[in-house]
Amino acid sequence: MQCSYAPTSLSASFDEPNLLVFAGLVPALALGERVGLSDLADEHLTVPGDAGANAGAKLTSIVAGMVAGADSIADLNLLRAGASGRVFTGVRAASTCGSFLRAHRFGHVKQLDAVASRLLTGLVADQPHLVAGIERECVIDIDDTVKQVFGARKQGAEFGYTRVRGLNAQLATISTGQSAPVIAATRLRRGAKNSAHGATKMLQDTIRLAVRCGADPKRILVRADSAYCTASIVAAVTRTGARFAFAISQNQAVQRAIAEIPAEAWTRIEYSQAIRDPDTGQMVSAAEVAEIDYTAFTSKAKQYRQTARLIVRRIPELNRDKLAAHHDTLFPLYRYHAVFSNSSKPLVEAELDYRQHAIIEQVISDLKAGPLAHLPSGVHTANGAWLACAAMAFNLTRAIAVAAGGTLTKATTATIRARLINIPARIARSARRLRLHLPRNWLWATSWQRAWTHAVNPA
Repeated sequence: MQCSYAPTSLSASFDEPNLLVFAGLVPALALGERVGLSDLADEHLTVPGDAGANAGAKLTSIVAGMVAGADSIADLNLLRAGASGRVFTGVRAASTCGSFLRAHRFGHVKQLDAVASRLLTGLVADQPHLVAGIERECVIDIDDTVKQVFGARKQGAEFGYTRVRGLNAQLATISTGQSAPVIAATRLRRGAKNSAHGATKMLQDTIRLAVRCGADPKRILVRADSAYCTASIVAAVTRTGARFAFAISQNQAVQRAIAEIPAEAWTRIEYSQAIRDPDTGQMVSAAEVAEIDYTAFTSKAKQYRQTARLIVRRIPELNRDKLAAHHDTLFPLYRYHAVFSNSSKPLVEAELDYRQHAIIEQVISDLKAGPLAHLPSGVHTANGAWLACAAMAFNLTRAIAVAAGGTLTKATTATIRARLINIPARIARSARRLRLHLPRNWLWATSWQRAWTHAVNPA
C-alpha cells in the first residue's frame, strides 16, 4: 500500500465545516438520552454553586467525550470539533466540565453512583441482551487496581501494595454466560487502602442492583481473589442468598486440609489453551483438581464461621530453585491454588467458573486504555467523579455494541470505538433534514446501521 500521489502533490487544511468527527456518538447519545442520562443527573445531583448548574448537560458532555476516547479533561474539547454543533446541543467546554468535577464532594460522588446504577438499569430495560440470561445465572466480580500518578500533591496519592504512588480504584461488574461484563459499582480510594476496604457495602449494593436488573439472588455467584475472603464479606454475601467463590490464602489450616485430600480424589483437567505460569513463564496445558469440606474463620465468633467446599487445583512445580531444594523427595512437587466456595456445581465446572474471574481484568484494562488512562485532577473527589463517569461511558458503549450485534457484543471498548463510534461523516442538509454521509465500503456498516436504527429510530 502506498499513497496514490507524491506527498509533495498533496495538501491539507483544517477548514471543513460539515465534517462530523464521531458519527457513532449520534446513536450512542440518543440511547443515553432515551434512558434518561441527562434527566437522572438533573434529578439526583446537588452540586452547589454555578459549577453545579445544568448538571445534566455537563455530565452528558463528560460521558460523551469518554465514549469518543477522551482520557483527560482537556480532551473533552474534542466534542466541539467540526460540525458537532450542527448535531449536538448543550456541549460544554472542557474548562466548564473541569469546574463541575472539582465542585464534587464525597456526597456528590455517591449521587453520581446513584445516577450510574439507574442508568445501568435503564440500559438493561431498553436492551435486555446487555445482560442476557441474567435470570438463570448472574456473576458478580469485584477487584481493585492501583492507577499510578506522578504528582505528590495529588490528593490521596500514596504508595500501596504495588509499591508505586497511585490511587486505588475498586469496581464490581455484572456478567452472565451469554454477555460481557458491565460495571455495576465503582469507588476511588487512597493509594494505600487494602483491597477489601469497603467491599462489603459495594457487594451488597451490587447484588441489589443485579436483582433490579432481573437476577435471582439464589442464582448469583460472587467471585473475588483472596484479599476479599474475609469473614464479614462472606457473611454478607451469604445473607443475601447469593453463592460465593473466593480464592483463599494458604495458611496452615488450609495446607492441612489440602494434605488430607486422598490421592485418588484428584481429577485431571485439560485447558482448552495452554496458559503461561506467572512464576516460571512456562506453558501449562493441564492440571488436577480435587475438593474437601473446610470450615473457615474458626477464630471468629460462631456466626461468622463458614463450612463450604475447598476446591483445590494443583500443577507440577516448575520452579527450578524449589525443585533443587527438594531434590531428595520421593514424591512429585506441586503448586496448589485453593478456592473457598459454596457453589453447587460439579467440581470441574465450579473450578472453571472461578478461573473465569479473570474477566474483570479485561474491564480494568479497557478503562486504563480509555478514560482511566489518567486521573486528571488534583482533587480526590473530582477523580472519584471521573471514575463514576468512566463507568457510565463504559456501560453506554457496551449497550450500543449490543444493539449493533454480532461479534461486537463482546468486543473490547477500543474495538467498539474504532468500528462504531469514531467514524467520520459529512453532513448534508436537504428539505430541512440533516443526512450523515459515512465512508463507502465500511466493513461494519451493517452493525452501525443496526445501532442507529435501535437508538434513533426504535420500532
